Amino acid sequence: MANHELSKAEWLSKAEAYCARAEHCAADVRRKLYEWGTPSDFFDFIEENLYAMDFLNDSRFCRAYVHDKVEYQAWGRMKIQAGLRALQLPESAITEALENIDEIAYFRNLRSLIKQRKNDPEEKRLRFLAQRGFTYEEIRKASHA
Repeated sequence: MANHELSKAEWLSKAEAYCARAEHCAADVRRKLYEWGTPSDFFDFIEENLYAMDFLNDSRFCRAYVHDKVEYQAWGRMKIQAGLRALQLPESAITEALENIDEIAYFRNLRSLIKQRKNDPEEKRLRFLAQRGFTYEEIRKASHA
């Protein structure tokens, strides 16, 4: 059966399976629907149903995104916030997730990055850390801790 012959319910079922495997946001789902060749007039129906059945949850996604970026990529708040905004998530969900960052892990990561770059000239080290999303104030605080 060709993709364009699937019903709305079948497309929804496919999207549910995609969401059940990992935490995704609406932008991820829409991108995947497009890749699959889903008729664009089904997108809103699928998204609304995924939200209604809690397969999509902006707050939960933001919390997971923040956790993963802090824990596994050692990103700073600014870069995390930019990534979430790029996905067009609600500002309230972004703010809530950023407020609940594990500060111990966050500053442990920052201190580790500072230590890795200890032989770099200060300007180069600061530029690197800023690109990772850390503010000057956070860098200063971690450097003097």
